Amino acid sequence: MGRVLECKVCGTYVQNVGDDAVSVTCWECVIEAQREYDEPIVRKKFATAQGFPKGWRFMKEFVHADGSVFHKGVEQPDLKGKLQPTAIVVKPKKSKAQKAQEKAEAMKKYSDLKKQLKKETRKGAIKKIESELKRLQKQII
Repeated sequence: MGRVLECKVCGTYVQNVGDDAVSVTCWECVIEAQREYDEPIVRKKFATAQGFPKGWRFMKEFVHADGSVFHKGVEQPDLKGKLQPTAIVVKPKKSKAQKAQEKAEAMKKYSDLKKQLKKETRKGAIKKIESELKRLQKQII
């Protein structure tokens, strides 16, 4: 079992120190010393806060509110101010209750389709039911 030494900065006791150790610094003092050297964390602004929707770089053509025109994320300075800004459509967010209700409805419809699939004998109808089952399965998961 190791020795017990006193931290050279704050004076707390540190257990299980190696036999050849002369002095020790506790973990709290190490973290505090590291904070002094680290740069403060600066968070990036989100693209939507600057007027860019998600995936704007992949759009064939995107026109920012200030008139800048982008073709697949590359700015076209010669077209600046000549086109109407692209309309940004924001989807409404669903609550947990709405999501749970949709999932329950999908599960019920899934079980009904499974029953229909057992009774069905026509290949065309079977394919339609199977494709609907795949779509519902994605929604359930």
